[in-house]
Amino acid sequence: MTTPELDTLAQLELSRAGEFKSARRREEYLCARSLLRNLLQDLTGEPASSHQLTTDDKGKPVCKGGLAVSIAHSGDLVVCGVADQGQIGVDIELPYSGRDIDGIASRYYAAAEVEWLATQPEDRFYMLWVLKEAWLKAMGTGIAGGLDRLSCFVAPPEIEARVADNSAPNLSLYALDDSFIGVATTSAFPGQPDLLWWDPPSSLFGEHAGSQLIATTG
Repeated sequence: MTTPELDTLAQLELSRAGEFKSARRREEYLCARSLLRNLLQDLTGEPASSHQLTTDDKGKPVCKGGLAVSIAHSGDLVVCGVADQGQIGVDIELPYSGRDIDGIASRYYAAAEVEWLATQPEDRFYMLWVLKEAWLKAMGTGIAGGLDRLSCFVAPPEIEARVADNSAPNLSLYALDDSFIGVATTSAFPGQPDLLWWDPPSSLFGEHAGSQLIATTG
């Protein structure tokens, strides 16, 4: 992460950042908001500082009168998602050793997923996690909505997914260097998301050599 250009941020966000006691948490917040504002500027042509960003009562970021947005971070990486139709949710995870993935899966995942994961490489746990988190964010509930409500099985290039109400979610799974990124949308015609990398010094967006699409439900 790098320190953002502060003139792209609204005064309210700068005040909010000052409330964080952790310097790292403050930097994460400022970088995420700066990234999101610059992405909105790139997509709409409207100045980064002009977009009215807030959060709803469940903590989901909202661009008033604008596009649907979502934010996530892990380690030194921040990811933002924007959609011009329906809602969007994004999540990112950096796998690391020492995490009790079997215990976490047993507690939060559906029984069929736990059984399936026992026969799969460890990275499948993280693939399912980012897809579930992204979907819950798109639904507006966050993790409190229940990770086991969405069942996923990843067999690149396809994702088999089903929600408790038998609806079929729109999901995409990416690798970015050592991390995994999940994207979920509610649009009936979502299309294929573009994964772009932001270069803060130039404020330009472009492709990243270390990114690749792993699987989708489409």
